[in-house]
Amino acid sequence: MKVRARFLGMPKSLSIFENGKEFQVDFIGNTLEDFFLNYILSKTGYEKKNIFFDYQGEISLEISTFINGRHTGYSNRLRRRLHEDDLIEVWYEHF
Repeated sequence: MKVRARFLGMPKSLSIFENGKEFQVDFIGNTLEDFFLNYILSKTGYEKKNIFFDYQGEISLEISTFINGRHTGYSNRLRRRLHEDDLIEVWYEHF
């Protein structure tokens, strides 16, 4: 699936995502979970999984996600279906 992605507020250790720059992403699957597992973790390595996921395997509360400008909320967001050319914004809000 091809979507557009933008990452904001990422820690310096994740400079690969170039804060604020929008770019095309191609990954296997069609959910937000697939995007995180099949794209983000493949780029960052599983040793950084704790930045994105909590101990229950859900997206960390420090991560806000938006699809086409709309906040996804926090419950059940991993199962959100994506569509071709959606804009996914991932905002890291370290408290």
